[in-house]
Amino acid sequence: MGDSGDRKAALRAQLRGRRDATSAADRAAWSQQLAAHGSAALAARVGGRIVSLYWPMRSEADPRPLATALAAAGAVLALPAFVGARMEFRRWRAADELRPAGFQTFEPLSSAPVVVPNLVLAPLLGFDPRGGRLGWGKGYYDTYLGELDAAGARPFVVGVAFACQEAEEVPLEPHDRRLDAVVTERGYRRC
Repeated sequence: MGDSGDRKAALRAQLRGRRDATSAADRAAWSQQLAAHGSAALAARVGGRIVSLYWPMRSEADPRPLATALAAAGAVLALPAFVGARMEFRRWRAADELRPAGFQTFEPLSSAPVVVPNLVLAPLLGFDPRGGRLGWGKGYYDTYLGELDAAGARPFVVGVAFACQEAEEVPLEPHDRRLDAVVTERGYRRC
């Protein structure tokens, strides 16, 4: 692992520890607060557009309240699904059946239509003020978003996190995709 990889691993551990140290009650309340901030900032831009969310795992911010508010504003929702080492997004409605996807998460069934999101609500371990995003290290989002960017279908990417996950600087590599905005319990801001 190179210097950047070592720095990322150390920062992942530090930020995961910060987030894990918060209470489940605080995380639930903060997820509702970030939903209010995010829906106020994004509702006008989602009518008829595809918005992807993720199923939260461990102590991650829960994007479902925000996604529910955006769906009420006309968004079409999608969840990630994993096909081997590749990620795709499939249309999802709250009443749709899901299947276990590992790590206590769920994904739409293979019969759900594959869609391309216009707006991505992205999970993360950390972020910085310039839009640097630190994920879990598997590269699913960076790979997927890089392919869309290369195809000229660049989606607007919003990091969904708690304020305690902000770092002064996230070390980035050429393949890392910056966030366009971040929403936390403290508010919404463009990067």
